[in-house]
Amino acid sequence: MNIIPASVSDAQVLALFSEHDDYMMDFLGSDKDCYTRYNAAENIEKVWIAYEQNAPIGCVAYRTKSDDTGEVKRLFIRSEYRGNGISKALLSEVKNYAKALGRIKLFLDTRITLEPAVSLYRIFGFEITFQKGLYIQMEMNI
Repeated sequence: MNIIPASVSDAQVLALFSEHDDYMMDFLGSDKDCYTRYNAAENIEKVWIAYEQNAPIGCVAYRTKSDDTGEVKRLFIRSEYRGNGISKALLSEVKNYAKALGRIKLFLDTRITLEPAVSLYRIFGFEITFQKGLYIQMEMNI
């Protein structure tokens, strides 16, 4: 597996974001109205793509939340590649990048019902800092 930085406008990035959005819309079912598909207004600053044999298999994005906090966005791994440590490797890229920028925290938001994701984030060092219904925010010090 290789992880390579990419532009947010890269066709492979946009395809992975679209797959992520489709997955989330399907997962959320009747709650899909609370989800927003990718658009440029997210102001994503940096994206990394994971490749297996030159095929894109996952991605993660980053944006600045505040002067001291970076935000993890759009972590997605194609289903057939999940469970192989790819998410942790992508999160490490974001963490290292944020740290190099002088950030002291990473932030993300998700839903408590995305249990595999929440478990991954906890193992990686994130803690729930806010919850309202099924919506949660998580942070970690870097």
